[in-house]
Amino acid sequence: MFRLRGCPLVAAISVLSIFVYGAFQPSARIAHSVNSANTAALVHQNTGQIIKKVALPFGDYLRYIPSDFPPNTEGGTPNLAKRAYPNTLTYADALCKGQRYWATIQAGNPDPPRFTQTNFDESGWTENSGFPQVIPDDLKTPVDSLGLLQDRADVRRIAAQQYSEFTNQNGQRQDDPSGGQYLQVYIPSKGTIIANENISPQQSIAMYRRDNKLPPYTAAQYKDFIPEMHRWSDVVWFMWTKQAGNQAGNLRYIFRDNVINNDTKSVIDQVFKIPSYSFDLKWPGETFDVATTDDGKALLGTPHGAGIAWMLADNRDVLGESGLKITCFSSDGYFKGENGYYMLFELTRAQAGGS
Repeated sequence: MFRLRGCPLVAAISVLSIFVYGAFQPSARIAHSVNSANTAALVHQNTGQIIKKVALPFGDYLRYIPSDFPPNTEGGTPNLAKRAYPNTLTYADALCKGQRYWATIQAGNPDPPRFTQTNFDESGWTENSGFPQVIPDDLKTPVDSLGLLQDRADVRRIAAQQYSEFTNQNGQRQDDPSGGQYLQVYIPSKGTIIANENISPQQSIAMYRRDNKLPPYTAAQYKDFIPEMHRWSDVVWFMWTKQAGNQAGNLRYIFRDNVINNDTKSVIDQVFKIPSYSFDLKWPGETFDVATTDDGKALLGTPHGAGIAWMLADNRDVLGESGLKITCFSSDGYFKGENGYYMLFELTRAQAGGS
């Protein structure tokens, strides 16, 4: 299996570090915990209660800087504060990556990973469907407008959780799972995946070590602590095929719910030529064709496009040939005074190739 490298000067992914105070005693700390796919769960350390989960991008390392914030005094409601990190991914670098991803999608990965239920189990993943079987509130308008809720019984919100003993990439048994989790909403009858709350095993470990002021692992060291089956694209595709069965090739829509990654948001801001954090374009937003526009390719080259690119490239034999459009839109975000950033990746054909 091969993975294309990014273009020169493409920096590592930068992700928000968010801590919450307010509505709790001032001395109570908020600790990071992992409770879902590509998401950080903010947990009240004294009670263990999950306060809020936020979506993180797929793969790669986190640049995580823990920081405390004063309580939000308005209404006693906890308020998530944003980090003003410098932009690390330029439009040019994102475009370069997106061009390579698009070429790989069109060609297909000649040596794709093929994971089975045995691989899933040996990698320490378990399924958890004990979540409310609902569409996220901030996506109800676009989901309704696309006619994706005609069969509400087909809405399946399921997490893959790396919470069990597993075999690491060196073939050794490891009894200390990462805590990574991939939580999606699957609507098989409508060919839809909503990437709801996600944090990869590597991200989870990186966040824990940075939070506890431990040195980061090297790439070689990570092989001892994560399984071979660890990427969002691999785990979620496996879960999708289990839900969709012989209709897996009909995948059409993939939503990215509440993007908070600074690199992705920066590229969206650059595409729209607006100041940072000022994106405000409610659904239906604006759509960019990846094949014919540089803006579409730049959006594909973001951290939130990378996992989807690999899912499409690795499974071209099932999905068939298709175009790809990316829609950017805003909704009410988690941050006070800021609109949320959202993305929709649409495979542009009425029916994909069957499995």
